[in-house]
Amino acid sequence: MKKLNYNSNSFKIIKAFFIAFLISNFIYISFFENLFLEFLSPFLAIYGLILLLRGDSKVYFYSGFFIGILWFWWIGLSSIYFNLTWIIPFEILAIALVYGILFRICYIFKFDLLRLAAIFCLSFVHPLGFDWLNFNVLTVYGTFDANYRGAICIFLIAYFYYEKYISRYYKMAIITFLFFLGMQYDDKESQELNLNYKLVNTNISQNQKHLAQNLQNYSDDVLNEVFKAITDKKELIIFPETSFVFDLKNDFNSMYYELLKELSNDITIVVGALSTQKDKVYNSTYIFKNKEVNIMHKHYLVPFSEEIPFLKDFFTKYLLPGFEGFAKGKELNQYELNGQIITNAICYEVTKEKIYKSSKIIIAISNNAWFKPSTQAILQKALIKFYASKYGVTVYHSTNAEETAVIKPKISLFKHYVLEPIKRLEKDINKDKKANNQNISKNIDSNKSQNKLERDANLSTKTVENNTSLSE
Repeated sequence: MKKLNYNSNSFKIIKAFFIAFLISNFIYISFFENLFLEFLSPFLAIYGLILLLRGDSKVYFYSGFFIGILWFWWIGLSSIYFNLTWIIPFEILAIALVYGILFRICYIFKFDLLRLAAIFCLSFVHPLGFDWLNFNVLTVYGTFDANYRGAICIFLIAYFYYEKYISRYYKMAIITFLFFLGMQYDDKESQELNLNYKLVNTNISQNQKHLAQNLQNYSDDVLNEVFKAITDKKELIIFPETSFVFDLKNDFNSMYYELLKELSNDITIVVGALSTQKDKVYNSTYIFKNKEVNIMHKHYLVPFSEEIPFLKDFFTKYLLPGFEGFAKGKELNQYELNGQIITNAICYEVTKEKIYKSSKIIIAISNNAWFKPSTQAILQKALIKFYASKYGVTVYHSTNAEETAVIKPKISLFKHYVLEPIKRLEKDINKDKKANNQNISKNIDSNKSQNKLERDANLSTKTVENNTSLSE
């Protein structure tokens, strides 16, 4: 039987894929709602980092290559709707090569700690502003705190476990210290909407969404949802991105715009639609409230889907003829609802850390049909969860083609599954002790009463005997 050659390229490629899968496990275990798998997730990532440290330059390159695929293989799916299906394999290959090269650059550093630090710092490298490679999301599941401290502890645990020149006992002490240092002990406080709201979830495929014959039907569906929400006594209704795929204010003779404006006297309406101003087209959120309208435009645009960041003439001539893209709005868009300040976010924007720094409540709207079926929505949700946890923000996310959700800061597993059961147990023990003490007190009082009755009975008997003696 032929021996396995651990130095062969084939083995290194297989090993690199395994490493990439371990580091990316949080994306794929989300298909299974299982507390044990969630607890295990960061430790699988730690093991992946340990194996990476044991690898050579080729393992680093192929690990980055496969991470690029496992995290971002879905990016090319939007090309289908630009009649560029043929380009998808090349997009996947290009993305994989970019991250493979970045990982290979990290290997240039002589010391393993610096290599691992460089891998972590890739979270701050954003090609074309695309910042979804963020290793902080490894803390979204499990016991580690969802912030930089938790993520750094994950990387340091991997390093000290791998380190060959530290004794076993020192390793155990350091890793134990890092584990408890990185653990989340408390839940972060966050605000919630003080309105009775409805998050609308739609399931319209992207190839049907823009067909002229469907525009009126889909638009009427929006109105029907508003009527239902009013009947159900809702105060706020939130629709996904581009629920109206036309200029809501000007197209259809402003019919839908005026209807929603009128209905906003009974319910506040947040809905995604297009808008035009001075020959510029925007991807916008319309907020209808008390017959007044506030329009907010998307600022962070998706490269090559909503804007062309470079070589625009080349792309519009050979690949995307007729493509105009969207104009940019303000960087931070906020409005007020019932005394609360709300941050507006449209799809890609809700994964931008900058907007969380000035927010307590975010209302986000997305159209995930561009990338369905894929893991895009899972990664988006993980990024939202991380930033929501880090900054104590509640995100109300209305989506098309994926699950609508209210995303709150991560709860502490240690608090909810260790500290709180202990407190409940102590409370029950104290309650039992109190009950026992009360029973003992009752028994003592009962015994005292019984003894008193017996004494009184004896005294009465003696009195009767004495009286009898005297009479005799």
